[in-house]
Amino acid sequence: MQIKAVVCGLSIVFLAACQTFKPGADLILLDARINTQDAAQHLAQAIAIKDGRIIAIGTNAQALQAQGHNSQVVRMAGKMVLPGLIDSHIHSIEGALAMNACSMDDEKLSIEQLSEKIHACDQQQPGDDWLQVLNVRGVGTVLDRYILDGILSHRPLWLVSTDAHVAWGNNKALELAGVDGTTVAPSTGKISHDSKGEPTGMFRDGATALVSKHIPPMPLQQRVDALSETLKQFQQTGITAFLEANSNAQSIETFCALYQQGKLTASVTIALGSDGTADDAEFSRLLDLKNQAEQCGVKADTIKLFADGVMEFPTQTAGLLSPYFDIEGKTTSNSGELYLPPTQLNQFVLMAAERGFSLHVHAIGDGAVREVFDAFTLLRQQAPTSDTRLSMAHLQLIDPSDFKRFAELDVIASVQLLWAQPDEYSFDAIAPYLGEDRQRLVYPAASLLNQGATLAGGSDWNVSSFNPFAAIAIGQSRLNAEHPEYAGLNVNEALTTEQLLTAYTINAAKVLGQQNNIGSLQVGKQADLIVLAAPIDNNSSAFDITATQVLATVIKGRVVFGELIQTSKN
Repeated sequence: MQIKAVVCGLSIVFLAACQTFKPGADLILLDARINTQDAAQHLAQAIAIKDGRIIAIGTNAQALQAQGHNSQVVRMAGKMVLPGLIDSHIHSIEGALAMNACSMDDEKLSIEQLSEKIHACDQQQPGDDWLQVLNVRGVGTVLDRYILDGILSHRPLWLVSTDAHVAWGNNKALELAGVDGTTVAPSTGKISHDSKGEPTGMFRDGATALVSKHIPPMPLQQRVDALSETLKQFQQTGITAFLEANSNAQSIETFCALYQQGKLTASVTIALGSDGTADDAEFSRLLDLKNQAEQCGVKADTIKLFADGVMEFPTQTAGLLSPYFDIEGKTTSNSGELYLPPTQLNQFVLMAAERGFSLHVHAIGDGAVREVFDAFTLLRQQAPTSDTRLSMAHLQLIDPSDFKRFAELDVIASVQLLWAQPDEYSFDAIAPYLGEDRQRLVYPAASLLNQGATLAGGSDWNVSSFNPFAAIAIGQSRLNAEHPEYAGLNVNEALTTEQLLTAYTINAAKVLGQQNNIGSLQVGKQADLIVLAAPIDNNSSAFDITATQVLATVIKGRVVFGELIQTSKN
């Protein structure tokens, strides 16, 4: 009887202890300045996180209701907290692989200076195999295969412009690729020819693949390691999710390996690249890639198309409603390119929607934007209940009559507003060839917003910096502090800081099709957030925004960069 009494006594003590113990939240942030990007509750003081998800947000008292014995409680001393930033158009793998490549860094170089740098790369990467040179300045650079042979002729040499829309090869590169005067360019690109009909060595847009596909890919693990390091750099600027634009089988293989090795921290939606061929074979290929990606936990329900090229002289492959001017202001016969005939684009869009794909289309010129809108209109008319996500990227020039169509057709505008910086690209290489009337319409961000458009932020890295705060600063000011000799670029199109933060959070999440999981700080959503060293708001200067420092980045409730301050454990 005594033993039985002792056991009972122990049971009572143990039960009492169990009733007192409360696991609660894993992490609670108090005394913060939280911009939630939730329209119903825009500001908050505190947030509680458990198992990677938000379980409470509001006042300190409300968050502390989720406190348990093992909860980590952090008093933020008024630090600003934002949802993790999302890039709605980026090329992370291409950028990662270019990190340690031979790069000209978009410098303005003479042929002699270019030659000197290429020879240095040749010495650093000796051999007779391919030598790739990236980030060659496209504006003002005149090259052909003979000039490149004069620089380097013993091995195939392949130069790619900063925007990746133009590339140049020497004779050995063209020979190995089998390119000659009889080679036909794909519908999505152009081969430049001399007066005799021979290729000059200059390739534009989709035609660059005629040569680049012959360059052996980097080994898988090397790609995985490069991408893993790149994601860490993203985290340092607050990027926690992104749309990977124009992906192929090699991209899928890389992301799958990264996921399987436990190194994929970001939320990713892959946009599969397509040449727009509207047939069963192309969609069979795309569906196979989608299934491969999603079997390794990566969302891949989007297709990336190119409606046109780029606008800068001398490339001028962006499709316009009216022709480009020459340097003297006279009308030319060149209106750029529409790489997908309207009937083909219409059919492709309908086939994509029928198969459960969303669409993300590169459209820079007003002619290309118009064509894409017409195809999207057909889809909305024929499938009014379809939940197909539609977005267009870049949108450098849009006819004002088309502004309202973004809202009418529920098309998201993915804008890369770092490009709205006044410089040689946005003025010297464009303004004379568009004329004053069209130049005043370049990057019409505020006009789109005023017509009800949903704007999503993006970088197009590695074409330009992936730092969201650099783009926000330009989008807010439309000025170039480093080159004040350039006037502001259509400053009436500037946005507020708050509008730009929305573009880089909940709106960008919509492009990814992940707005129910990320993009705002709400109960039930994934706990992706960043902590800033100093707050930014509509009163912040472009200088202050550019200088923004991320103190900590949290993904799924786990600190992946930096550290939280003043931590205490209950």
